[in-house]
Amino acid sequence: MTGLDRAAHLRGVTAASRRLRRSGLTIGIWFWAIYALYAVGITVGNAVAGNDLEISALDATLGAARWPMITLGVLASSAILTLHVAAGGSRRSLFEGVLRGAVVVGVLLGVVTTLALLGERLLSTSLGMTWRRLGALPFDSPAAVLGTAVAESLVLITYVLVGSCIGIGFTHSKVWGTLLMLPLAVPAVLVDLATRTGVVGTIANVELRPDLDHAEVPASEGLLTMLLGLGGAALAVVLAAVLLYTLLRTAPVRPR
Repeated sequence: MTGLDRAAHLRGVTAASRRLRRSGLTIGIWFWAIYALYAVGITVGNAVAGNDLEISALDATLGAARWPMITLGVLASSAILTLHVAAGGSRRSLFEGVLRGAVVVGVLLGVVTTLALLGERLLSTSLGMTWRRLGALPFDSPAAVLGTAVAESLVLITYVLVGSCIGIGFTHSKVWGTLLMLPLAVPAVLVDLATRTGVVGTIANVELRPDLDHAEVPASEGLLTMLLGLGGAALAVVLAAVLLYTLLRTAPVRPR
């Protein structure tokens, strides 16, 4: 690759990454502003009513922050593919730009998620209520909190990349691209299972004690659980990135 080619490639990467970052942070700000009101309202409302919320209000929605990230991924890939290539960019620069943008957005919002959990725990305990996570990875020490920040970041990165895969899948097959959502969802399922969060992760860890009426999702414990969770989440990111790269290599510039 010549110097001019390298400069053009970097411009393409920067442009794609910048678009995703701006959109992702805008979505994140609106999402968390609304979600903060929800979490505080639920917590304070139950305290005033004399109820014990017990489980994190954020966890009770089974990882709602994931879904805006899928939408972001769809818009960040398929919606700009034609314009990106027409402007002189390549599929490779689009891939690298989306990946870099996903990492920045995922890390920032993953940290915000962790801070929100800490704030919710502080608010609940200050109001005399018990608080625990619905499954998830350990959250009982500074090291566990740091591990949770990494895990939440990996979750959001995975979902942005999965959304990108779905968007590119539709450029390949239009309506038939719906069928691609099943295999393309594998990284999302894997990251949920690894981190014990989200819809799949929560359902997979439900325990019947002793029957359906007393079902619960126990909190996880131990360093090994944390390491396995982070390892599985990292694997999900790699798998989602490989799928996106593979789809972009053959994606038509104009939808069929």
